Amino acid sequence: MRYILGYDGIFTFEASLMFGAIISATDPVAVVALLKELGASKKLATMIEGESLFNDGTAMVIFLIMLKIVEGEELGFGAMVAMFARLSFLGPLLGLFFGVLVETILHRIHNNYVLEVNLTIVAAYMCWFVAENTAVHVSGILAIVALGLYMSHSGKTGISAESMHALHHVWGYVGFCAETIIFMLAGIIIGVESHRPDREIEDSKDYPKILLNYLMAHVIRFSVIFLFWPILNRLGYGMSF
Repeated sequence: MRYILGYDGIFTFEASLMFGAIISATDPVAVVALLKELGASKKLATMIEGESLFNDGTAMVIFLIMLKIVEGEELGFGAMVAMFARLSFLGPLLGLFFGVLVETILHRIHNNYVLEVNLTIVAAYMCWFVAENTAVHVSGILAIVALGLYMSHSGKTGISAESMHALHHVWGYVGFCAETIIFMLAGIIIGVESHRPDREIEDSKDYPKILLNYLMAHVIRFSVIFLFWPILNRLGYGMSF
């Protein structure tokens, strides 16, 4: 952004790193939809979704650290490492705690799909709220990921067989609504913010650079995958060039 597109001045190196954290988060919606059309295994789609969630959580942690620096807060190397560790490791621990708590309560409920579905929804949002709004302040995304992994591994044993069908339908609908709302809000907010007079966006200069930045993101991602290609070629199914 600074050296290729020429954004100097207020676009500092720290701001460049913050921008990198933002665009490093991947969204698997289109990929998962394509896998379903191709009839790929559900396990593969789940792995891609899980990887994306971990990626988003880590990117969010780096974004929060860089945001503090961009806003003028002085953080030494030790303080940055401590903040990253607090957000990254305490978040999953909180999610595991909520997972154990939910599993314990589920074992005391039998064949009541209303209570079981509501419990999982309340637990997810309470886990996020506690993670993001307490004095400790850990990563809510990673806490939710850990909660979901625990529930899919052992926590689901507490869910009645009769309630599992309803649980999948409710959470599938919640996920669909959440993704739709997120994309709508993102489009509206970006559209409104980009046309504010104090944003100083120059059509003749900035919009071509946005297109070039889009192309650069693909080149960068390809370069990273190519860098790790020898390792990826020997893992799992293997990846040809």
